[in-house]
Amino acid sequence: MIFNILLSVIIVVIQLIIGHFCHDIGFKISKSILLMLLPLGIGLFLMQVFYYERRFLEWNVPINIKLRLKYMYILTLLEYVAVHNACNILR
Repeated sequence: MIFNILLSVIIVVIQLIIGHFCHDIGFKISKSILLMLLPLGIGLFLMQVFYYERRFLEWNVPINIKLRLKYMYILTLLEYVAVHNACNILR
């Protein structure tokens, strides 16, 4: 029971960090909050498809943005690990 609550808190904290990175990249605070509310990388996927794929055709993205995107991908992987562990415990 406590472990499930801990995993839920971890997912929320990871989403907050991803929202902070979205704002650091240059998105408005309202857009970064909306992207943060989409869990498990859905917002990150939409940001990649509809913003970066159209704006940077050959992915000539500045290094600071590229690093933050990589951090967001790693955090999304950690979200999936937390959800997977929570589902295994519930069995």
